[in-house]
Amino acid sequence: MKSASEFGVLGLLLSILIKGVTLCRSKSLTRINMVITLQSDVLLPCYLKPATLGSDKTADIAAVWSHNNITTDEVLLEISLQGEVKLWNNRNGRIRPFPEHSESGNFSILLHTVQQSDLGLYRCELFRGNSRLLACQDVYVSTAYSSMKYWHFLLGAAAALCLLLVSLCCMQWRRRETADPLYMNTYFHESKRDSKEEAIYENNMELRKLKSTSREC
Repeated sequence: MKSASEFGVLGLLLSILIKGVTLCRSKSLTRINMVITLQSDVLLPCYLKPATLGSDKTADIAAVWSHNNITTDEVLLEISLQGEVKLWNNRNGRIRPFPEHSESGNFSILLHTVQQSDLGLYRCELFRGNSRLLACQDVYVSTAYSSMKYWHFLLGAAAALCLLLVSLCCMQWRRRETADPLYMNTYFHESKRDSKEEAIYENNMELRKLKSTSREC
């Protein structure tokens, strides 16, 4: 049976996933881009200033590491200020924390034998208690090939957006070109109809005058 503290930790992990990117951006320290080679070992840094931690070394403060990419969105582990480690997914023993350095603000982790599925965004978030976010640090891990694919995707998206804007402008211009002659043609027919009605009215007036003069005679 799970204890109340374990339920509290689970609630904390769920809140991390729900809060998302916006909240972390407001507390973000730095964003680090790391280009690595597969099957190598990589150190994911997370250094927090002593002023952020405070002077109370017994405070309920912990750093939570999470990983996000196209196929993965999960919490990996938690490292408390006192050096206690809770592993949620250590990638079959390939993730190594350094709890002996957490008191000084170093919550970095070492990822052994990086695989394709390990690429993506790693986030180190520092919490006080179960909900208060103090700071966070992003580490984006990619290979040289995946980085090129990322930039190619951005350039392709920008080019597609430009083409869409140009197409919309051309469509709007063509609509105006086709709408103006129609308006002019409608105006011509309306003015022609008005002139016919005026001519009929004048003819009626002339007939009435002729009839009245014939009666007088």
